[in-house]
Amino acid sequence: MARLLVLQSVWGLDKCPGFDIENDLDTALERVIAAGFDGVGVNIVRASRTAGVVRAMNPRGLAWEGQVLVHSADQLAAAIAEAHRLGAHHLNVQIAGPVAHLTDALALVDSLLPLAERAPLPVWFETHRGRLTNDLLFTLRLLEARPDLPLTGDLSHYPVAGEMELPLRADQLAAIERILRNCRNFHGRISTTHQVQVTFDAPQHHAWRDQHRAWWRRGFELWLERAGSDEALPFMCELGPPPYAITAPDGSELGNRWDEAQRMQDMVRTLWREVNGAP
Repeated sequence: MARLLVLQSVWGLDKCPGFDIENDLDTALERVIAAGFDGVGVNIVRASRTAGVVRAMNPRGLAWEGQVLVHSADQLAAAIAEAHRLGAHHLNVQIAGPVAHLTDALALVDSLLPLAERAPLPVWFETHRGRLTNDLLFTLRLLEARPDLPLTGDLSHYPVAGEMELPLRADQLAAIERILRNCRNFHGRISTTHQVQVTFDAPQHHAWRDQHRAWWRRGFELWLERAGSDEALPFMCELGPPPYAITAPDGSELGNRWDEAQRMQDMVRTLWREVNGAP
């Protein structure tokens, strides 16, 4: 039966009260496992963090996402080989950019896609500000030209990059729907028109929380329409440290990232049960 894998970002534990991933990563990862997560995500360029993840996850048969930023096909080839060697479940790729011209973007994508298609593990390309997929409309043009481009949907970037306001227009909803059709993986946080990460509880953000929930739910539906019975859909809770997390004048975070990550896990598992009909 198709299943959901809920992961926790290792980066999301950086500077998180109660965690010390620089000096005691093993204990941090044990807390993640004890909280019911199916694994973690880690930037494989961070060699010591990745070694800790391999040490904690692989013997237990838990999943982990390798992450990398690439500028070229050679970099992607090396990252695929390393992620596979270390036992990653999949590789999440941010493509360097943005670029001004679609022809340049397509040339780069076309150098990467054959490597992803031949890779010994799934390779997906993330929607992200400051990258090739920075702009929603530009990304739609990419998908028009390369309709099978497999994506990691980090939808939090597009309300900010496009200064979207609620209620969303029909064309904006249709644009996100097009993105969702290509999503094979998700990164989760709640964003708004002007902030890429806000707390769950603030009443002024509830409408955006509900919008992201609706997007994730729809993404699950679309994924299930094409998924095989033994496939897994990863969803990574990716609540980042400051400056992603909003802070008070004294530098303290306004929210509790670890608490919200666990609540996000519960939220997406509930959405999955609603969509998948699982008990």
